[in-house]
Amino acid sequence: MSDQIRHKSACQRAGFLVLIVLSLAVLYMLPAGPVAWATPPQSPLRQTVPTLAPPRWSWVGGSGPYPVDYAPSGMPDFDQQQSDWHDGASPGAWTHSGPVAVADVLWWFDSLAKGKHDLLPSFGGWDDHDAQNVVPLVNELAARLGTNSVISGTDVLAFVPALEEYVAGRGLQDLYSGNIIMRPTFEQLHESTVSDGVILLLGFWEQQGPDQWVYLGGHYVAAAGVEHINRYLAVSDPFRDAFEAAETLLGRSDGGHAYPHASDVHNDAQNVSHDAYRVVVAEGPGGVVALADYAPTSASVPSLFGQNLAAAFDAYRGDYVGPLFNVWTTIDYAIVLSPPPYYHLYIPIIVKEAR
Repeated sequence: MSDQIRHKSACQRAGFLVLIVLSLAVLYMLPAGPVAWATPPQSPLRQTVPTLAPPRWSWVGGSGPYPVDYAPSGMPDFDQQQSDWHDGASPGAWTHSGPVAVADVLWWFDSLAKGKHDLLPSFGGWDDHDAQNVVPLVNELAARLGTNSVISGTDVLAFVPALEEYVAGRGLQDLYSGNIIMRPTFEQLHESTVSDGVILLLGFWEQQGPDQWVYLGGHYVAAAGVEHINRYLAVSDPFRDAFEAAETLLGRSDGGHAYPHASDVHNDAQNVSHDAYRVVVAEGPGGVVALADYAPTSASVPSLFGQNLAAAFDAYRGDYVGPLFNVWTTIDYAIVLSPPPYYHLYIPIIVKEAR
């Protein structure tokens, strides 16, 4: 009987030692201090996302030397699911993410320029920042970009000449300049997001075999914020309100409007859903970085396939097979609109640390 007791005691001591070793290993791997941070304002349910270090977000705006009714939540977040913004051949496919993302950026820059010059016209008997101005502005931009005229959506190579023509038409050609970057790195995105207006062409790439990649199409978003320590990028997405829908765990919203809501609610520039995704090293022939888990988190993403196809990837075009977790969302292009140099004296990028 004593042998059994001694054996049981030895087993207990061994188990206790194993538990101690495992606990020490876990503690060693955790960063110092708290292991979860959230980007305010957020629901308490979303404040449990582990990151490697406390995040230091650089947001496009939120305060600054302009009237708060113009862009009080930073980069606007207009919705493409409005009006007749779809391909006539596929009425269910909303195709205007390109001109909507441009409208976000131009609205933001015009908010900064108020009192200096007008980047936006008024398309009716209202202020140029009235919610009623969004639809005609997007229609104007879609016409300039040739949306749905050559491909379903917008050719990425049309953006810089269209933007240059637009600002020249407003007499501002000496103040704004456009540039396009193919396969931008995270460092380039970080630098541009905190000083310029950035429109991203996301690429959908499906891995259909060990070395077989199929290009499914693209989707435009506007950069709304960047977090360089843990490599997060927040976007104003014309198609999704992922943060409001709890499809992303990090992001920000003004909190002043209910969700779900009609597609025109975000025409009031105060109402936004800035959706944050971790930027990871990409695989495949598209961009060198990707938004982690963009495609798998929404069953509606396949409705974007076939749109905004970049000619550079024509050799890889193919059909979606599924499932969505095989689809990478790479950042294939960045279209950068740079503001006047004097903006950099007060560009209202607000660094927000978690509280």
